Amino acid sequence: MKDERSLTGPKDESEVQITYIRSKNGRRRKLPVWFTLNQGRMELLPMHGEKTKWFVDVEKSGKIELEVSGWKKEAKPKTVRDSGRVDEIKGRFSAKYGAGDVRRYYPTSEVALEIPL
Repeated sequence: MKDERSLTGPKDESEVQITYIRSKNGRRRKLPVWFTLNQGRMELLPMHGEKTKWFVDVEKSGKIELEVSGWKKEAKPKTVRDSGRVDEIKGRFSAKYGAGDVRRYYPTSEVALEIPL
């Protein structure tokens, strides 16, 4: 595993692979999600807010694995529920991916995840 302090290449990447444990069957699931980096944290925005299946499972287990550009990290994400902070994160998503796509793919944004790097 690469040292998490050397997270350099991912800034230009559009997706991070997340791996988490499914709460229904205990199996590991891996999928790509969009992310932003801000002040030493990776930010994830669930597409359907609190109803997003991977968000529910990650929040329940308290663990997530991240992989991007050969960099890997196991982490305990922090759930962000403050609407002002979630809006800030959504703004960074809009700046990175385009406001139209963010409005289309993230219609519900009452939560986000922050992962310290």
